[in-house]
Amino acid sequence: METEYVPVHLESLAAFLIRHHSDQLRSITLSPDPKLHYPLYIDYAELMDEDPPLAHLIFSKPTHYLRFFDDAAVWAHKIIFDKLKVSEKGVEKKFIHVRISIGGSPLECPETFPSIGRVRVKHYGILLTLKGTVIRSGATKMYEGERIYMCRKCKHMFPVYPELETRNSILLPSSCPSQKSKSCEGTTFQYVENTILCHDYQEIKIQESTQVLGVGVIPRSILVILKDDLVDIVKAGALARVEASMVRLLGQTSCPRAKSALWFLNMASIKSHGIGELP
Repeated sequence: METEYVPVHLESLAAFLIRHHSDQLRSITLSPDPKLHYPLYIDYAELMDEDPPLAHLIFSKPTHYLRFFDDAAVWAHKIIFDKLKVSEKGVEKKFIHVRISIGGSPLECPETFPSIGRVRVKHYGILLTLKGTVIRSGATKMYEGERIYMCRKCKHMFPVYPELETRNSILLPSSCPSQKSKSCEGTTFQYVENTILCHDYQEIKIQESTQVLGVGVIPRSILVILKDDLVDIVKAGALARVEASMVRLLGQTSCPRAKSALWFLNMASIKSHGIGELP
């Protein structure tokens, strides 16, 4: 029985991580707690130099491909784990999240690094960078981040991720996503018991600096969603630089319009700076 769906670019992403970040992977592997969520830091410029098409996919579809990158990080970690010496006590991990910095890359430009007040619909869905002051830091909550379904026809199992944009509703595929040579085309799926995976979740709000605004201009702010290892690393009053994708939380209307939607950032990485320091 096939139990795991392997994305097309998973192998390329894992190979990149092993070539350039084996030290981080090794450190994660040797850490004793298997329940923690571990960050793995990479530079976008490094990925762009090695594999421009793949880097473009990360930029244009960060929500999907950063999830693949997390899967690749876990796969790369398992390869490092299997190669450890007998004397080394590694622990297999399930939760590794790739955190991308765009510093020094072509993405550090006005189009992808706007001020909060200049964020527009054109920035929707891409990887962009914002900086501002944290003006609100919410309590840590828990949300459902993944569950497994099985195709009733071919028994292929695959993960489904609740969509934040639709208030964590479950959207099943129209047909079986199995990647076998012979297409299944099944259309009915069954939830696999005890496969729900929950994540830590926190909402913060960042506001653009008043120092760069004209007299009488009201500073704008935007909601930011933090998950897993990013939770509780910034406090109100701190300056923060975030790499994220902008998504839309739909309202209750049957035909959502701009005024019935809340724009927010789904985090890829965040750097916190002390009060009064420039990011």
